[in-house]
Amino acid sequence: MNKGKDQHVESISKIHLIIIISPTGNIQYASSSCVSILGFHKHELIDTKLEDWIHTEDLYLIESLIYQPSHQAQCFFRMKRKHQGFVWMEAILSEIQDPAQQFEKEIVLKLSQTMDIGNKSPQQSNFILKTETEENGQVNKINEIKELTDKEEGYSAFDLIEHLPNGLFLTVDGVIKYVNETGTRMLGACQKSQLLDTSVYDYIEETFHDIVKQRIRSVQQGFRVGLMEQRWYRLDGRMIEVEIISNQTMYKGQPASFVMLMDISHRKNFHKILQNSRERFRMLVQNSIDTIGVICEEKWTFINESGVKMLEVDNYGELIGKSVYQNIGKQDFQYIWKTIHAQSKGEKLPTFEQEWTTMKGHKLYTEVIGIPTTYLGKNAMQVIIRDITERKQAEAVMLQSEKLSVAGQLAAGIAHEIRNPLTAIKGFFKLLEREMDQKKEYFHIIESELSRIELILSELLLLAKPHKVRIQKVSLDTLLKDVTTLLETQAIMNNVWFEMKLDAKDPYIQCDDNQVKQVFINLIKNGIEAMSGGGNIFIETEDEGAEVIIRIRDEGPGIAEEIIARLGEPFFTTKTTGTGLGLMITFNIIKNHHGTVSVKSEVGQGSTFEVRFQKVGR
Repeated sequence: MNKGKDQHVESISKIHLIIIISPTGNIQYASSSCVSILGFHKHELIDTKLEDWIHTEDLYLIESLIYQPSHQAQCFFRMKRKHQGFVWMEAILSEIQDPAQQFEKEIVLKLSQTMDIGNKSPQQSNFILKTETEENGQVNKINEIKELTDKEEGYSAFDLIEHLPNGLFLTVDGVIKYVNETGTRMLGACQKSQLLDTSVYDYIEETFHDIVKQRIRSVQQGFRVGLMEQRWYRLDGRMIEVEIISNQTMYKGQPASFVMLMDISHRKNFHKILQNSRERFRMLVQNSIDTIGVICEEKWTFINESGVKMLEVDNYGELIGKSVYQNIGKQDFQYIWKTIHAQSKGEKLPTFEQEWTTMKGHKLYTEVIGIPTTYLGKNAMQVIIRDITERKQAEAVMLQSEKLSVAGQLAAGIAHEIRNPLTAIKGFFKLLEREMDQKKEYFHIIESELSRIELILSELLLLAKPHKVRIQKVSLDTLLKDVTTLLETQAIMNNVWFEMKLDAKDPYIQCDDNQVKQVFINLIKNGIEAMSGGGNIFIETEDEGAEVIIRIRDEGPGIAEEIIARLGEPFFTTKTTGTGLGLMITFNIIKNHHGTVSVKSEVGQGSTFEVRFQKVGR
């Protein structure tokens, strides 16, 4: 046997053929010896694929050793001969790298002829596998491995098994009776004797022990077992991921298992890297503050957590598979869809401003970016949606502030320009009134209109230069009673009655009582003027936590929704004789006192103004 090994080493040193291939597998050079070995001239091989000349059963070696990174530098495969059959070649691989890195690396195959299987007779065979085919023709059992010596070539075909890229083991009841060189290296042993007569359970992770026992029993009973992934431990303690397949054989008259081990640690590590990358991507998508979703065939097929919150649903099931038209207008969606699918590659994706509706009916203003994609082979669209409702509201507040600023400047100018001549007119008017008794009714009308002009000027000046605020603790009940007493005469003249229900307990607030009185005077007067045919005004107070709520409700014609949105704008009014400044001043006073105001109205049912202030201790 030692002699055979020496002859094998000697045969490896004989290089019969040299082939240089590119990283993509194209043959770039072949030595002239290819004529005597393969029967082909070298020009027939150059610029062809190496895989065209390899036996189909050995192509997996080319894939795993040449096209993919591997620690193996040696392999065996069969090459095609021109006239008949194949020839076994032993290949030693090496790489040529350009130092300047101007060209891609090249792979050099140093090939030695081992044996010719195209013309080999059974008597010349070094490696015989006897197979027993069952009646159904689908299960082959490996019975024996015999090592014979090819006297003509002086080479042991059993060495093919020794140098296969996969580990091979022969086990009896889990005890290792044979292992090839690859298996020895795979388990980190220096010599085979370190592994022989040891149990495979010493190397297999404990979690797999039960299933391995079942597989061994199944193989010994003649059943086929499938490919399985396991975790094994080397002698140095390092874990390796392996794929394992077993077949039945015999060893010294005993049922045995012929086991092939493939080290897939690199593949598993790559899968793990991919999985980690996918997980990071998933976390980025799920934790994005923007809504990220996928829409296919006008239905939601995916949405992240932010989208669930934005569209006000409790779980994904309420949205996935549902029509997107519940949340966006059909024309708006189709416009986005057509625009993004008409985009050329490389063009900047447009941003759309769209109004969306939540599943609870609330309106949202959004910025949308659409990205064309596919879902299960169908055209789809990935959307990134940013809720800009608060930004829109801030822009509206800023616009309102700008209007107020302009209105204030305008008001100050008008008031100062008109007030001085108006004072002179009123003074001379009083002097004339004493001398013209016969036309007193005209004087009354003129005086009334002058007083109205003076009131408008006072409101304009209040808008332009608010009076200094005198904050003190005030009883809200007392303040409301004072206001109703003040307006009671005007209410009776308009056939309006006050219904008061002051349920808040000791509601005290910090405020300027004159300004807050002005708030309730304006709100109640508006209610009185709204009910031309008379009616009731309900004034209510209620505690809600740290706040006190004041509701003023009338039985007037109500306010349309589009008008509610404009209440408080300067010079906007629905009255024929109004200035539009009263409600604006009212809202500003409430805001300056850190309160809030809301309006609820239904056409034909009246309106309710709800004011909230923070309470203070008595």
